[in-house]
Amino acid sequence: MNVTIESSGNLVIAYLYGEIDHHTAVDIRDKIDNAVSYIKPSHLILDFKNVTFMDSSGIGLVMGRY
Repeated sequence: MNVTIESSGNLVIAYLYGEIDHHTAVDIRDKIDNAVSYIKPSHLILDFKNVTFMDSSGIGLVMGRY
């Protein structure tokens, strides 16, 4: 999986890495959504520092979490 989730209080940080395309975006989306549904944070940070490639599915991933 191309995401690691950390939480602290009302903050969830999703560290994304590797390639984000239509194959991986579904798994990433599900993991982030599960964490957000469980924790119910007031802030979500998506860290793209270690992403090497992203297609339009990655943009959809971001927009859907907004």
